[in-house]
Amino acid sequence: MFSSDRKVFTTCFNSLVASFFQLADARMSDTQKTVLKLSHRLLKFNDLTVTALADLVSRKSNVPYSTVKWNLRSLKEMGLLTGGDLNCKGEHASLTCEAQMLAVYFDKK
Repeated sequence: MFSSDRKVFTTCFNSLVASFFQLADARMSDTQKTVLKLSHRLLKFNDLTVTALADLVSRKSNVPYSTVKWNLRSLKEMGLLTGGDLNCKGEHASLTCEAQMLAVYFDKK
């Protein structure tokens, strides 16, 4: 690969990442962003189920537990959060790499 090809690829990749952040910022609700940021902070140092994560996020914010659960479900549907469900209870919650990058981005805003 020539250096000019690498430069074009890097420019395209950086543009794609910026577009991803802008789209997520525009499409995600403030509550989803709050839940994502707090989940990121909590999951850095704790192995938690989705239910335990919902409880802690709710206690550390002014977001009601049921709203946190709803938003965690939305994050799972968006492919940003993995964890247990009715068929696989007890599995630890985990943010995807993309979700972790978004959380850092939202924290810096």
